[in-house]
Amino acid sequence: MSTNMKIIKGDGEIAEVNKNLYEVLPKLPKPIAELNLSKEQLFWYKFFGQQLVDTKKLTKPDLIHLHRLAKSVNYYVQAENKIAELGYDGGLIQTFKGGATNVSGHITVREKMIKEIDELSKHFGFSFKDRSKLVEMKTTDPAQGDLFTEFLNAKHG
Repeated sequence: MSTNMKIIKGDGEIAEVNKNLYEVLPKLPKPIAELNLSKEQLFWYKFFGQQLVDTKKLTKPDLIHLHRLAKSVNYYVQAENKIAELGYDGGLIQTFKGGATNVSGHITVREKMIKEIDELSKHFGFSFKDRSKLVEMKTTDPAQGDLFTEFLNAKHG
C-alpha cells in the first residue's frame, strides 16, 4: 500500500504528498528536541497540545506551529512580568540620556507576541469566531416556530 496521496495545490498542480503527514495524532508527541523548549515553554506545549489532540485534528505539520505557540506565550508572559516589575518608567517607556523617550523593548516584545499568538490562535481555531464554526448547529423541529422570525414579522409585518 502506498503512503502517498495526491493533492491539488492552489495553482491547480497535482502533487504527491506523504499521507502519514496528515494522519491525526492520537496522542501528543514529545516536543522537537532541537527547539530546546524551556520548562515554561514545555508547560504551554502540553497545555495547548492536549487541547488540540482532544479535537482529533492535530497532525504532524501542526507541530511546528504548536512549538511556536508555546514559545510565543512564554515570551509574552515574560514581557508582561517585566513590564509589571518595572512599571511605567522602564517597563512601558525607556528614557534615553538626552531625555528622549520611546516605548520599551518589553512593550515591543509584548506587541509582537500578541500578534504571533493571534495568528497561531486562528491557525488552530482558538478564537470565539473559529470555535463557533466548529459547533454543530442544532436541528429544530420544523413544526416549531422560529422566535426571531416571529419577532421580525410582528415588528415589521
